[in-house]
Amino acid sequence: MSDKLVDFYCNQKFKWLTLDLEKKLTYSCCAATPEKINLAWLKNNPGNIFNTDLLKLERQNMLENIPVKSCAKACWIPESQGLTSRRIQHSSMEKTHTDVVSKPDTLNIVLGSTCNLTCSYCCKQYSTAWLHDIKNNGVYSKSTRFKIEPIDRVILKLSQTEIAQTKDFETLLKEIKLFRNPRKIDIQGGEPFLYNNLDKLIENIPDTGEIIIWSGLGVDSTRLKTQINKIKHIPNLKIFVSAENINKFYEFNRYGNTYQKFEQNLKIINDCGVKINFNSVISNLTAFGLVEFADRYHDIFINYDFCHDPDYLGIRVLDNHSKEKLIKSIQNSSIAVKDSIVQELMINPTTEQRQQCSVFVNEFARRRNLGLDIFPDSMLQWLNYVV
Repeated sequence: MSDKLVDFYCNQKFKWLTLDLEKKLTYSCCAATPEKINLAWLKNNPGNIFNTDLLKLERQNMLENIPVKSCAKACWIPESQGLTSRRIQHSSMEKTHTDVVSKPDTLNIVLGSTCNLTCSYCCKQYSTAWLHDIKNNGVYSKSTRFKIEPIDRVILKLSQTEIAQTKDFETLLKEIKLFRNPRKIDIQGGEPFLYNNLDKLIENIPDTGEIIIWSGLGVDSTRLKTQINKIKHIPNLKIFVSAENINKFYEFNRYGNTYQKFEQNLKIINDCGVKINFNSVISNLTAFGLVEFADRYHDIFINYDFCHDPDYLGIRVLDNHSKEKLIKSIQNSSIAVKDSIVQELMINPTTEQRQQCSVFVNEFARRRNLGLDIFPDSMLQWLNYVV
């Protein structure tokens, strides 16, 4: 693997921190393997959650061009296969830091996993709707992505209020207040607008240049309007809305929401004067509506993320006929990352990825009583479906 990489440095490890308040985890970028927070150590070392022994060791390894294990799935493996990784997409190879002790430029606060959507590429980690699906209907595969673990059982039992009243939660909130002037603070979930104390949390976070709330807008419109009105006065507030399709493709990939309610909620945010951007996930299930979505919302900035986990939902896991049609439509579009999409479509999937995709898509649709006839016949036949 290593001979296919220029080096193993990524500046995200030096300037990005995700703090999961519910599961008590930290991530050194949104795609890295997490580290369990040692709360006893943190109480004795306040203000050092971004400089644990493990994080300092990983930074030292990067400076010495040694591959860091926590980055393998998201970056090293995709790059070795000629795919676009997060590191490449964000041009994070530039060596911006040389000291293993650092402070985050971006602080990403994960409020919890409460969410009423089961987006096709998502999982139990970010959605209680996904968690309930697995609990009630069983696993999709042997992957831990679809297994109920002890921490999941705890989450299912505890309410937002119970979690927020624990001493561990208080310790992490105090840690957040110790950060000094991060350039950006991202607030994620689950669904942040289902978090009852969102406005109080925002009022108590450090001064920053920008606050971004990431939402799927799968929220009752009345609740959304109430939540937005509580925070719309905050300077430099922006909402990144997760979406990449319209109409039936939207309702398949963002199951639990309707496209009509999605548009209604967009209007509520616009009417409140809060800036909107989009975050679109590129996968084999979302690919067929990407161009139509980009055309419809051409006046709004769209950030694109490639789905590599699970790898069988990667855009390359498609039949050749569908790929040819997608390449033609995407090449003629205004999508910012069209060259990277075409590059990935040129790569052949493995037999295992094809089989895993077949099992997943069939089960995902069956559990939700969704029709698969929105997808091309060639794709369904390739996956051995009968429409």
